[in-house]
Amino acid sequence: MAGTETDTTATPRGIKPLLALLLVGGTTLVVAHNWLGIGGAGLDGFTSVLYDAVVIAAGVACLLRARATAAERWAWVLIGLAILSWAAGEIYWTAEILDNPTAPYPSPADIGYLLFYPLGYAGLALLVRARAQELDWRLLTDGLIAALGTAALGTVFVFDFIAGQTEGTSLEVATSLAYPLGDIVMLSLVVGVIALSGWRPDRTWSLLLAGLGAMVVADIAFILGETEGFVPSGSWIDPIYLIAAAFLGAVLWQPNATNIRASAKVNSRGELMVPAIFGTVMVGLAAMQYLGGSSGLSTLLWMGTMIAVIVRLAFAARTNRALLEQVQTDPLTQLGNRGRMQVDLEESCAQADVENPAALYLFDLNGFKRYNDTFGHPAGDKLLTKLGQALQNAVGENGTAYRIGGDEFCVLLTCKKEKLDPLARRAAQALTESDRGVDVGASWGGALIPADADSPAEALQLADVRMYAQKESRRVSRTYAPQPQLEDPVPSSQPVS
Repeated sequence: MAGTETDTTATPRGIKPLLALLLVGGTTLVVAHNWLGIGGAGLDGFTSVLYDAVVIAAGVACLLRARATAAERWAWVLIGLAILSWAAGEIYWTAEILDNPTAPYPSPADIGYLLFYPLGYAGLALLVRARAQELDWRLLTDGLIAALGTAALGTVFVFDFIAGQTEGTSLEVATSLAYPLGDIVMLSLVVGVIALSGWRPDRTWSLLLAGLGAMVVADIAFILGETEGFVPSGSWIDPIYLIAAAFLGAVLWQPNATNIRASAKVNSRGELMVPAIFGTVMVGLAAMQYLGGSSGLSTLLWMGTMIAVIVRLAFAARTNRALLEQVQTDPLTQLGNRGRMQVDLEESCAQADVENPAALYLFDLNGFKRYNDTFGHPAGDKLLTKLGQALQNAVGENGTAYRIGGDEFCVLLTCKKEKLDPLARRAAQALTESDRGVDVGASWGGALIPADADSPAEALQLADVRMYAQKESRRVSRTYAPQPQLEDPVPSSQPVS
């Protein structure tokens, strides 16, 4: 990828084929043995050793992946070490606990298993940091909502249940609860990262997240089975762990993970999907809490999710306002465009009355084409910007100026009736310029609301007719007058006959 340093150190020959054989072949054999009964009891010892070898292969694959790019190196190192700590726990379990009915709990195997979580969290966070480009509040809050919502669900349906079933010494209870808590946090991070990717993770992200997710699901199923939950215990869960390991190890053969970035397009339905779904879920959880009660942890996560949903919706509203402002603004003059003028005109027509009228004035520049042709388009754009600013300054707080076309401007006045004509004349004067022998001025026409028109369409049509009537009268005057006028008088807003 562009901007990513690649390590050209070659992987030793034969390592990748061996890892592939272990990941695919070993997982397939364990699945066939545990789920289909192939090989019978005679393969139990071999599949136990093979199980450990597959997990080790997944960890080594992630460490080799760390050699691919400098930007992601420490992320994959930590993920690889997390899997190898899991493997260390499995090796101890196979050697010391599997056939030992008096094995202690917790044991050194639990140290290896539990180390997987902090190492995995750190690796996943570093990978997101390395891949995240141009993240904005939309992605960040979606990821936060998805993670908190998933954690709240996991706490209500898994952690609270296991906490109610767990017995023993303080150390035994703490160890037993550390597993579901670690799984819930990991699953929350996985869902959060998927949300950060816009729910469209690429192949590398999909394999990594599917592997972590499958391992968490297997772990929760194992815990529920051991606590006499609704999930049956047994060796059927072991292949799910190996499928997870195979997914994780498969990242070695994938291209670099693509950058996580915000989409340039804003889809209104998609914008609200995440907060709407998780907000609905949190309402359901709140009802469950009210009816049956739950732990303080689930209540805290529920509150955090709802706060994140509220923040997300507030940001969405702010962005929608900014987008609306952008699409209704003329990019050259920064005045309102035709779309904004039509919205404002509708509102003015609805609110205006005889005592508090509004007035619409249309302006069409005279001489601008000659100016543009003489001095070039950049100069013409600069003049339009200058005239637009002068027009808005002339109107001041009494109304709003708009650029509604190439050299067409508009003013919508909402002030006292006696101020309308002076302001219109001032606006027309603001649209005059003389530069290096080329004069630019404006023809204009207006309509009073509701005296002349009581609908936007009528006001626009009348102002347009009056503007072009004035423009035509000036053209006739210049053509047939014995002497050219040095300066046209500023006309009123009354119709020209």
